[in-house]
Amino acid sequence: MKDDFLTAEIRQARTEDVSSLMAIKWKVIAHLLESGINQWDEIYPAEADFQQDVYEQTLYVLESSERIVGGFCLNEVELEGYETADWQAESFLVIHRLLIDPDYQGSGYGRQLMQFADQQAFSLGKNSIRLDCFTGNPTAISFYQKLGYQRRGEATFRKGRFLLMEKLIEIQ
Repeated sequence: MKDDFLTAEIRQARTEDVSSLMAIKWKVIAHLLESGINQWDEIYPAEADFQQDVYEQTLYVLESSERIVGGFCLNEVELEGYETADWQAESFLVIHRLLIDPDYQGSGYGRQLMQFADQQAFSLGKNSIRLDCFTGNPTAISFYQKLGYQRRGEATFRKGRFLLMEKLIEIQ
């Protein structure tokens, strides 16, 4: 089910997109569990999280051939526990709830969303992007490291330990 990377577009999510993101969430959970990774569940991310992101205009979806294949929230909200990290920049955006349909993983869509985050940070004059990554998900950790994210600390959330990661963005 791989698709043509060049046809994918990122846009701000609408209320009617939430059901597609929830369907992707359940596919992601099943995919993670097959790998022994118990990161997400029925509690998080919740439909209400996505609805709130839409309301706040911070939810973005990646659409390919008129089908939503992924998305994420991009805002300035740090979760409790982020204050313990050794952040290198004071001006930042935070990525939450990044998800790519497992049928399309490996097609470059995650990288495309992350590049979009870089562009948004740059255009808003933010000099870093922060995120948290489940320590039990080595694939995600490697993905973020390859994109230039560095570990700045750890925090404990409901599902366990998470790395707090940051990528510096050069603004002119």
